[in-house]
Amino acid sequence: MPMKIVPEDRKLFVGFAVLMACALLLVGYAVWNDRGSGGIPSSYSAGNSGTKVAFLLLQQMGYAVQRWSEDPRKLEELRPGATLILADPLPAEAREMEAVREFVRNGGRAVVTGVSASPFFPTLRPMQGTPHFQWKSYRPTEPSDLTRGVDEISMAPQFYFDSARGETPFIDGSETPVGRFAYGAGEVIWWSSSDPMTNSAIREKDNAQFLLNSVGDPGGGRVYWDEYFHQNGRTVVDSILKSPLRWGLMQTALIGLAVISTFSRRFGPQRTSVAVSRAAPMEYVETMAALYHKAGAAQISVEVVYERFRTGLQRRYSVRTDATVEQVAQTIVHRLGGTDLAAVTKTLREVESSRDDPDFPVGRAMALVRSMHIWITRLK
Repeated sequence: MPMKIVPEDRKLFVGFAVLMACALLLVGYAVWNDRGSGGIPSSYSAGNSGTKVAFLLLQQMGYAVQRWSEDPRKLEELRPGATLILADPLPAEAREMEAVREFVRNGGRAVVTGVSASPFFPTLRPMQGTPHFQWKSYRPTEPSDLTRGVDEISMAPQFYFDSARGETPFIDGSETPVGRFAYGAGEVIWWSSSDPMTNSAIREKDNAQFLLNSVGDPGGGRVYWDEYFHQNGRTVVDSILKSPLRWGLMQTALIGLAVISTFSRRFGPQRTSVAVSRAAPMEYVETMAALYHKAGAAQISVEVVYERFRTGLQRRYSVRTDATVEQVAQTIVHRLGGTDLAAVTKTLREVESSRDDPDFPVGRAMALVRSMHIWITRLK
């Protein structure tokens, strides 16, 4: 037998679904429109430190760019000449970082930022120096493909590179915030800070052009923007289970179980409940009829039925209690259709006049009651 949901339960389910949808939309909106200043430079983040603008810029400039969130050991399947962007990667297992090094040795290019990239390329250890906490401008010292079209870049470096060990296209005194190093058959372009590619700084100076120069020409190969080392290899399920969101999911599950448990009573056998009749016993009806007949009060029965009739019109069709006979007649004719307005009006006038006539004929009273009963039945 098909399961039926009563209107009350349906409203409960719909309300619960709407509440959950609103909560999910609110969380999604907050994440999507994150404007916080902290956090990792993820290509998913639209916050100040995120790199979503840089990722979209590469797409618009014709680069074959995509996010990389798979196991780093699959990097060996990529063609030589591909570029891997590691924006402040989080250190991971040794075998995973070795897979990145092997990718570069086989002819890949790695654009890495931040001091957290040191474990990935331990042989290219950077130098300590005075860190900057405000953006500083750096001009190119020599023409190269990294400085093409760049007059100056703006960043806040936290460490520096040794100019004797590789190419350092930007130097200000002893500060060398960018270094390029050969690594096997490939190369590593290492920025001291991810500032030039962040949403808050990519518009500064020639930071955008510097990013394009570091990635290379649009037709040079596919570009993979790493997100694997941002989540440290964790899946979406792992991230949820290790966040406060898991408590919200548990509470939602408990509410769902409570709703299901209250609905489970519908699975039992269905039996029609015994309804106690509210109709007056015939003995009472006959007694009242005999009393009215003996008293000659036929107009009282007409008045009782008429009051019930007017009350029904007021509840169902919003007919005012002080409505005139003509207004009541128009409502009846409008709802029933095909009814003579003049005849209905005449009947109602007769009903109104009968209430003040103690000698009203019994036969006529029965006719009026019958007419009103027909209207009550047809008007439901």
